[in-house]
Amino acid sequence: MDERRAARPPGNLPVIASSFVGRRQELGDVRRWLETTRLLTLTGPGGVGKTRLAVRAAELARRAFPHGVWFADLAAVDDPDRLADAVMVALGVKDQSLRAAKEQLADHLADRRLLLVLDNCEHLAVACAGLVDHLLRRAPGLRVLATSRQPLGVPGEHVRIVDPLPVPAGAPSAEALVTYESVALFVDRATAVQPGFGVRDDNRAAVARLCARLDGLPLAIELAATRLRSLSVEQVADRLDDRFLLLTLGSPAAVSRQQTLRALMEWSYDLCSEQERLLWAGLSVFPAEFDLAAVEGICAGPGTGIDAADVIDLVDGLVAKSVVSARPQLPQARYRMLETIRHYGRGILAGSGLEHDLRRRHRDHYLGLAVHACETWPGPGQGENLARLNLERDNLASALDWSLSEPGEIPSALLLVVALRYHWTVGEQLAQGRRRLDQVLRAAPELTPDRGHALWVAAWIALLQGDGGAAAGRLRECAAIAERYDDDRLRGHVLVLSGSIALFAGDPSGAARLFEEGIELIRAQDDVAAVLWGLFQRSVALSMSGDSASAQVVGDEAIRLARERGETWARSEAMWACAFDHWVTGDRNADAAGLVREALALTPTANQLGMALDAELLAWIAESRSHHDEAARLLGAATALWDSLGTGIEAFGPVFSHHSAQCRANTRAALGDGRFGTLLDEGRHSPTDTLRLPGPAVRSGPPKRGGPPKRSEEQALTRREQEVARLITRGMTNKAIAAELVLSPRTVDGHVERLFDKIGVNSRAQVAVWMARVGRDTAERNAGQDGHTGGARIG
Repeated sequence: MDERRAARPPGNLPVIASSFVGRRQELGDVRRWLETTRLLTLTGPGGVGKTRLAVRAAELARRAFPHGVWFADLAAVDDPDRLADAVMVALGVKDQSLRAAKEQLADHLADRRLLLVLDNCEHLAVACAGLVDHLLRRAPGLRVLATSRQPLGVPGEHVRIVDPLPVPAGAPSAEALVTYESVALFVDRATAVQPGFGVRDDNRAAVARLCARLDGLPLAIELAATRLRSLSVEQVADRLDDRFLLLTLGSPAAVSRQQTLRALMEWSYDLCSEQERLLWAGLSVFPAEFDLAAVEGICAGPGTGIDAADVIDLVDGLVAKSVVSARPQLPQARYRMLETIRHYGRGILAGSGLEHDLRRRHRDHYLGLAVHACETWPGPGQGENLARLNLERDNLASALDWSLSEPGEIPSALLLVVALRYHWTVGEQLAQGRRRLDQVLRAAPELTPDRGHALWVAAWIALLQGDGGAAAGRLRECAAIAERYDDDRLRGHVLVLSGSIALFAGDPSGAARLFEEGIELIRAQDDVAAVLWGLFQRSVALSMSGDSASAQVVGDEAIRLARERGETWARSEAMWACAFDHWVTGDRNADAAGLVREALALTPTANQLGMALDAELLAWIAESRSHHDEAARLLGAATALWDSLGTGIEAFGPVFSHHSAQCRANTRAALGDGRFGTLLDEGRHSPTDTLRLPGPAVRSGPPKRGGPPKRSEEQALTRREQEVARLITRGMTNKAIAAELVLSPRTVDGHVERLFDKIGVNSRAQVAVWMARVGRDTAERNAGQDGHTGGARIG
């Protein structure tokens, strides 16, 4: 034992009494970098465990440094001029010279190979940078491991951000919960004050909530664990809203600023400039992540004390000080504050007199974002709009909550829930949308036009969830408001949604009439998005009514109008409607599955509802063509998508429900229970991959323009498109073709555009060439078949 102690390198690393929990990845990174990097700085927010990680890493690296591992705690050094003296004391260097302390240090370290740990550098960042740079230049065997809330900025410095410990989402099983490092730390510290403590089924939810609410911040978790002397874990978790009062029982041996959570935050706050402190308080209005534009629009400008031009530098400063964390690798960088840091900022904001104004500005910013997404919906960028709204869902929810809680702000709450209608319905937010609309409608009982719009949006969501009764009730009230204010826009929406109710109830003829009336009213209001919404539904209603020709005309109009606008959602739905008509009428000349695939390619990933319907129709088509393996996988994909939405094909009425059930029964009968179940599970486990892969019954897409015709190309055209192609070959204009076929010129325009896409040509002359070649290929195939038969007879 004595020999081992004698061989141990010198040093003064502190002995930490409590056990070291987790951080395997970080320890590995630090040890590897210390082999090649002369200055490594661990950064992160206060209480994240930088010191403990540095000490543990230094312990493990001790034998690589024959002249020792030395620790200098700079927390108590408040004068930059005393920095070098403090480091000399930590290294045991006696001051016996008139030379400057940093020169004596450089001489002492010049021929030594050692690791110097400088802890808590943030309040002396400039002085530390100067001293470390000087020492590294003079001492080639020196390695420095620093801890600081901001980098030192020395040339050659490597920075390792120390993040909070991983926290659970939700409340997993007790066995799964203890695998999270934040929970493992809590349990370890809890057993020190309550030896029998453990994660069990009856407390796992509280443990998970506590660690998540504390952001996985080790110091906060350790302080919370000490409260188990007198409180249950459920009580501690419930009291976290008063965390700065609750978490005040740190170790007496700890540095004073780490004895309570408030002291820790005050230490960080004191390190910031006056402008950074203002911004810290302002940023507390964001409940989660935010971007730079939001900070500039909300936290800067008249009355805030911050100029918009200074925001980028101030945010950068707070990131450097570990008050704000950044995700700069995204196309638009995103920022966030730990809940504990945000909570402290809220306290500062509450006493500043600016809270109400900043919360209102926050609401107005995200209301503007939602309104813009809604107003630009019938155009390009729908997928980006949905993704943006989803990214900002926490901010949107906070804006709505504030509007509901403040006197006089209810009208803005109505505007916000209506503006979010595509977020609720096209994105996978049906249940949340319904809850929020119900909440706002309860808070806004006055019979105003704004309430009317919220009512029809609520009816739409209820209908998609299969609750036709609730939808009808909402529409009745909306209709009364429309009559009170003589509002044709509201009347139009009531008629269209009444058509949806009739369609889903199995009355397609009645639905078609209601759609037609509603579309005409809305068209007069120049509401393109609502017109498109009504058109594709009317196409389905006409198809179910047996009027295939009219269904195709209406579907074609929707596709053309959507294409002109650069819109993709209604366009894909209209293509689905046309494909459904081709399939249900048994039109073998139409590539129904190919049309669904084209629609799917246009469907934003966020449109889970559209993808579910695509999966259903593709399965029905595959089963009708005896491609049962593909049908089973697609049914599995549809099942997973419906489950994620909290609704099902049954919500869309008895016709669709019958087709789905029949497809499932036929596919199961063809494959047998075992194989059917296996393939169903494959589709359920990877719905997106299943949908993106073309099945054996379809081609992957239209041929490239100018490419050689395929044998199946003529069959890929609808009967009407073949007629149009023949008339083009005869030299007829679109107007003449419209007269010949008794169609509107706009309908013919749509047929011609799709014809060009399908056969891969750019001009009417190329259509004639294509027709001649297809006719020749067909004749040669027929002749070959006749010759083969004749040969058989001769033989």
